[in-house]
Amino acid sequence: MMLFEHAKLTRGHQRIADYISKNMDDVPFMIEEDIAAACGVSVSTVSRFWAEVGSKNLKEFKQRVKDEALLSPARKLQSAFEKIEGESSAAANVLGVAEYIEQTADRIDQAAFDAAVGLLAGAGTVHIYGPGSAECLTALMDFRLSRFGADVRRLDRGGHELFESMVPIRPEDVIVIFGFVSESPEMAVLLDFARERGCRTLLITDLAVSPMLAKADIFLFTARGQLWEFHSMVAPIAVIEALIVAVGKEREQAALAGSEELHRLRRKYTKLLPKRI
Repeated sequence: MMLFEHAKLTRGHQRIADYISKNMDDVPFMIEEDIAAACGVSVSTVSRFWAEVGSKNLKEFKQRVKDEALLSPARKLQSAFEKIEGESSAAANVLGVAEYIEQTADRIDQAAFDAAVGLLAGAGTVHIYGPGSAECLTALMDFRLSRFGADVRRLDRGGHELFESMVPIRPEDVIVIFGFVSESPEMAVLLDFARERGCRTLLITDLAVSPMLAKADIFLFTARGQLWEFHSMVAPIAVIEALIVAVGKEREQAALAGSEELHRLRRKYTKLLPKRI
């Protein structure tokens, strides 16, 4: 985000910058109290924020937003979502999370995506770290990449247990980090360790502004909802599936060989290990 590119922000100001980056089309209609409530910070913190990003006040910042034409393309879909506002049907709920996929598609960086594909396709071993709800994403990436013959290992959840998982990491390996909400001590350790060990890092995050973005070799943004909302994993899963398909194409021969071997094993042992319904 160009408005915050050179700013060195405190943790509170990082939350404000991240919120504004994700809600640029709403900012022109907000006052400082609205932003403070949305970010969980004080009004005085919001008031000090404008000077940190090169503006005198909120009014001047709004004019910069207008001048730089940074209003989100997601606004184009707003009218469609407003039509289902208040609906409680399953269809309405499914359509609601589609907004996160649209926001992710709008912000996807093709060059970063291509670089991530190359990183995963050429990695010695892919080490994946995803705490909490992100464990489902690590399991999915592990399952899919392993099908293509990739060597994949999931890192332990955190604390001192993480250290033993870090010992085997080599310079030719890649560390994938699912970094949502904020940078945890474990994520900070992994990013610092990667620089020390000389291996590459791929960060998949819902943060538009965070110190982690500069620490990772490659980062991909995925929308999951606002801080106060139930965080959806629909868009992160879509990003993972897109990465996997592209990596499979890069590793086509290994992927095909793995599929053939899987088919052979199923045919040979299907009576002993029948497929569960």
